Amino acid sequence: MYLQWTSAGTVFVLKGEDLLLNVTNAQDVFSFSWKFNEKKKVLTFNSGNNPNVFSDYAGRVEFTVNNFSVKLKNLQEADSGVYTAVVVNHSGDETEAAKYKIKVQDRASLPLLTVSSVSESSSSCSFTVTCSSQDSHINSTFTCDNQTCSQEGGERSEGIPDTFLQVHQSSASIICNHSNHVSWTNNTKTIKDVCAKPDVPPPSDPVPIILGVFFIILILVIIGVLWYLRRRRTNKREIIENTVYDAAQFVARARTQDPTDDEDSTLPLSSTYALVGPKTSPRAPTEPRNTAQLESVYAQVKKTSPGP
Repeated sequence: MYLQWTSAGTVFVLKGEDLLLNVTNAQDVFSFSWKFNEKKKVLTFNSGNNPNVFSDYAGRVEFTVNNFSVKLKNLQEADSGVYTAVVVNHSGDETEAAKYKIKVQDRASLPLLTVSSVSESSSSCSFTVTCSSQDSHINSTFTCDNQTCSQEGGERSEGIPDTFLQVHQSSASIICNHSNHVSWTNNTKTIKDVCAKPDVPPPSDPVPIILGVFFIILILVIIGVLWYLRRRRTNKREIIENTVYDAAQFVARARTQDPTDDEDSTLPLSSTYALVGPKTSPRAPTEPRNTAQLESVYAQVKKTSPGP
């Protein structure tokens, strides 16, 4: 990065920097002065006296009595102009001992490099870029293959007073330069990024998807079976509990029934059946078979409770 630069008689200085103005031709000096733009005085010096610095430059200049040089400090853009050293000899003649044209410049701003269009084929890539600053811009088109790039019309540059834009290709990058006489900066883009082809995702493998669906179904089936078994066990327990509860109620009612009721009505009835059959002794072989005796006769005997 530059700080000072002399071109065509003009000294360019970076804003905020200092500049030393030397005097090489000063003889028979009676009085000496530095002027700005021919009229405005910076300082004056008379032999045997101290230098007189004018108010606009108080604290901003350093004067060397021995060689009449002056250092301008913390220069701003408003300080741009012509500085002249004037010598008055003892005869009263006035001559110019030194003259400088000063141009104070700010730092070059970072340029903007944009890609406006990209056209791709299987073997090449073409794109247009715009390199721009606050004051101007340049468009340029590039065509690149797998190994080299070419710039349509060659390297492009544009200059406005004391400021320059340039766009070119270097190695694997496109470079946009913005510079002035005291500073420069740039912005770059890699050709690989500009011509990058979108990644195509590989075809998905169906096996993990099928396995995933299978395991989901299996989990749902297991959950359904567990829910069914739990539900069945719960229903069975409810049936058993209800049966025991009904039996307990029946016994309780039997025990608390009024004793004045008919004894026969309170006692459970049971029937005793007796089978009366034919005599079991063997019959004579010649004895005719009595079918009536073979009939079974049932007699029901009512079981009564014993008397008091």
